[in-house]
Amino acid sequence: MAIEGLTLAQIAEMVSGELKGDGNCVITSITSPETPCPGSLSPLWEKKLIPHAHPEALLLTKKGWIPEGGQGVEVEDPRRSLVKLLEYFDSGKHSSLPAVHGTAVISGNAVIGEGVTIGPGCVVSDHCSIGDGCVLAGNVWVGKYVSIGDNTLIEPGVVIYDRSVLGRNCIVHSNAVIGCEGFGFMPDSEKGLLRIPQIGTAVIEDDVEIGACSSIDRGTFGETRISRGTKIDSHVKIAHNCTIGEYCIIVAQTGIAGSSTLGRGVTMAAQSGVANHARVGDGVIAAGRAGITEDTPPGTVVSGFPAIDHKTDLRQVAALRQLPELIKTVKNIQKKIERSEAEDQ
Repeated sequence: MAIEGLTLAQIAEMVSGELKGDGNCVITSITSPETPCPGSLSPLWEKKLIPHAHPEALLLTKKGWIPEGGQGVEVEDPRRSLVKLLEYFDSGKHSSLPAVHGTAVISGNAVIGEGVTIGPGCVVSDHCSIGDGCVLAGNVWVGKYVSIGDNTLIEPGVVIYDRSVLGRNCIVHSNAVIGCEGFGFMPDSEKGLLRIPQIGTAVIEDDVEIGACSSIDRGTFGETRISRGTKIDSHVKIAHNCTIGEYCIIVAQTGIAGSSTLGRGVTMAAQSGVANHARVGDGVIAAGRAGITEDTPPGTVVSGFPAIDHKTDLRQVAALRQLPELIKTVKNIQKKIERSEAEDQ
């Protein structure tokens, strides 16, 4: 089902903004202010970009920023208003799916809530519970004794292993894997490497989002837990028995090693990592490619490998860049000393 367009007047009402121009203009898409198209609205929240906006662009921008003769909607916070519009235009992408596709395989003892959509090729195993309003978009595999809370969206190709628990209003993007076996091996004199069975679970609390191709291991025993409101980007690895606090942001290609703990509101930038058993305090920010190898106090900003205070790391990097010139200076001094010593002899 296609999403109906909105008039500028309707958008102004939706975002509590001020209409500029013809309120009957119908908006069917969101585009860049530099390259608008017919029926599009262009968000703009940096004043320096106004001169670069196309003169015919319909703008969603701050109050007083639409030029004379221009059209659009002026608001206090264009970015927040944009989110409302994007939610509207995104809301119908799964509405065309049948309630339960004929190719889905659903166990007779699974409990399926009201208003659930289960797409083609899905498998729902024994003793599962799927909450009201959930969407399994297609080719989703749900293992035994899995529980999925109300209004959770599972995108195509996701695998959810046995006994995993997902809360309400979660989003799991394509090809993510939840509750898989952790990477557990130990040296053994006979077998070389002895495989350690992983018998725990993975628990995903409410309002968590997990990006495409990310992997969350179940606990060796006990659980791996992703707390409420945390957002995980694509290609992230979270190992067995980790605890991720509420409202964390974990960006692409980050790795969290086994039994690590992230506090509330931690930000892990792209390609960063946390070593085994490290505890990262509330509000810590780890810069891109930072490697946290030990416990990190709350509220600190760290970078580098091993991760240290960000300002200290910047000073060290700046000093390192001066090293070639410093070496050249030292060599020149050394030559002068050698010549002086030779003359004295």
